[in-house]
Amino acid sequence: MFYNILLSIKLLVFSNIPVKSAQIRRTVSDGNPVKQYIAVVNAKKLDETADIQALIDRAKIGDTVIIGKGDHYVRTLYLREGIHIESRGWLKQLPSDSMVNFSIEKQYSSYPLLYGKNLKDVSLSLKAETRNEAIHLDSCENVKVENSYFKGDFTKVKSFAGIYLLACRGVRIENSKIANYGVPREDTHHYQPGTGIRIQSCQNIQIRDNEIFKNGENGVFFHASKDVELVNNRIHHNGMSGIQIAFGSAGVERNYKIVENRLEENAADGIDINNMNERRLVDLNAHIARNFSKANGWVNGKKTPDGSGIATLVGVSNVMVSDNKSLNNNRPALYIRSCDRIQAQGNEADDFAELVGKNGQVHLKENQLGGLRVLAGMQAEKLMLQSNTIRDISFPSSISVDSLILQENRLHGNIHINMNGLLAFRKNTLSSKSPRGAISIWKVDQAYLEDNDIKASDGNAISIYKEANSILLNKNDISATKACIEDLGSKKLKIVGNRLNYSKLKGSEDAIVAIDPHVLELQSNEYYARGKRTDRSIRLKGSGSVYADGEKLIF
Repeated sequence: MFYNILLSIKLLVFSNIPVKSAQIRRTVSDGNPVKQYIAVVNAKKLDETADIQALIDRAKIGDTVIIGKGDHYVRTLYLREGIHIESRGWLKQLPSDSMVNFSIEKQYSSYPLLYGKNLKDVSLSLKAETRNEAIHLDSCENVKVENSYFKGDFTKVKSFAGIYLLACRGVRIENSKIANYGVPREDTHHYQPGTGIRIQSCQNIQIRDNEIFKNGENGVFFHASKDVELVNNRIHHNGMSGIQIAFGSAGVERNYKIVENRLEENAADGIDINNMNERRLVDLNAHIARNFSKANGWVNGKKTPDGSGIATLVGVSNVMVSDNKSLNNNRPALYIRSCDRIQAQGNEADDFAELVGKNGQVHLKENQLGGLRVLAGMQAEKLMLQSNTIRDISFPSSISVDSLILQENRLHGNIHINMNGLLAFRKNTLSSKSPRGAISIWKVDQAYLEDNDIKASDGNAISIYKEANSILLNKNDISATKACIEDLGSKKLKIVGNRLNYSKLKGSEDAIVAIDPHVLELQSNEYYARGKRTDRSIRLKGSGSVYADGEKLIF
C-alpha cells in the first residue's frame, strides 16, 4: 500500500523575508521516514535557483518537488529523470547574463526556465513567466506537461518558443495555456519569431485541451515529426498559422490527427501543411476533422498573404478532411496544391476550395462551399465532386484532368469546361443566372451529361464548341430562356431522351440550335416551348450531318 507522506525537518530563514515552502512529496511503501526539504522563498526577487535546484537534485525517482504559493525568481532549472515538479505559485525567470535572439541557426536558447536532456518519466505542472523558453526538452521520453500556464515576453522582437521539443518521444501537453512569446504582429507582410509550441524531429506527441494564443509566430509548429495528435485546443490571435506542419528532407512525417480544435484570428492559415518539395509527395496519413476556423488571415482588419480556413495542403497525400467549419477567413477555405488522395467530406465553408498545380486524386463529397476554383494549368488524375452544395464553380481554360466527375451536386452559376480528359456530369442540379448560360463546353475528349436538372435564366443552358468531342446528353431535364442546347460544330454529339423546355420570349431561339453539325444524333427527345407557339424546335445552320429518330414536338 502506498502513502503520501510530508515530513518537515529543516527550515532556512532570511530576516524580514516572507517564507513560502518548496517541498518534496514522496510516495513510499517501505514505511521508512521521508525527508521534506523547505527552501527559502522571498519577496525581494532574490535568486532562488540554487535552493530549488538542490531540492530537485536531492529528490529520488518518483518524487514530486512542490513549489509553494507566491513568486519565485529563478534562472534555469535542470530536470532529472523520474523527478516531477509542481508549482503552486509563479516561477519568474531572471534575465540571463547574455541576451540571444531566435534565428534559423539558433532556434533554442541556452537559458530556458526548465531544461531536460536524455531523460524520461517526468511530469510538470507549472505557472511561469519566462524570458526564454519555459521548457526545453532534448531527446526525452514519456514527459507530461499539464495544468500549466506559461507567459512569455510580449516585448521581445525575436522570441524563442514557449515549449521547445527536439528529438523527443511520448510527450503530452494538456490543459495548459501558452501565450505572449514574441511581439504581436502589426504588419500584413511581416511577422516576428515567437511560437507557442515548437516541435522538431519528434514522435508520439499529444497536444490536448490547451489554449495557445497571442504568440508572435505560429501557435504550434512541427518539423520532421510523426505520430501526432492535436485535439480540442483553442489556438487564436497568433502572428502566423494556428497549426503549421513543415517537412524535412527524409519524408518521415506521417500519422497526424488534428480534430476538434478552434482556430480563430490567427494572422495566417488555420492549418498550414506545406511540403515545399512538391516533386516528392509525402504520405501523411492525416485526419483533419471537426475543427472550427474563423477570421484567420487578417492583421488589424487588413488581409495578409495567407489565411485558409480549413487547411492549406501542399505536396502531401492520403489526407481526410471531414466535418470542419470555416467562416470569414481571408483565403480559400481549403487550398490543395500538388497533392494526391485527398478526400474532403462534410465540410462547411463560406469561401472557396481551390485546386492548383499537378494533383492525383481529389474527392470532394457532401460539402457546403461558397465555391470551387480551379486555377489555370491545374492537372489531376481524377477530380470527383459528389453530393456537394457549391455556389460557384470556376474551371478555367488549359486544365487537364483524366477524369472530372460531378455527381449528385447542387450547383449554381456557369460551369466552363475547357480541358483534356473525360467529363462525367450525372444527377446534378444546376441553376444559372449568368448570360453565359449554365454549361459551356469548349474542349473535352469525352463527356457524359446524364440525368441532370439544368436551368439557365439568362442564356443558353448548354453550349458546346467546335473542339469538344464525343459528348452524350442523355435523360436530362433542361430549361432555358434561350436555346436549351447550342452545338457549334462539335464532333459526335448525341442528344438522347432529354426533356427540353425553352422560351420564345426573347427572340427566335429554339430548343436545339446546331451550326455546321458534325455527326449530330437526335433521338427520343421531348420539346416544350414556353411563350409564343411555334412548330420549329430545331434550327440547323451551315453544312453537316444530322440523324434524327423519334423526336416529339410538344407545345
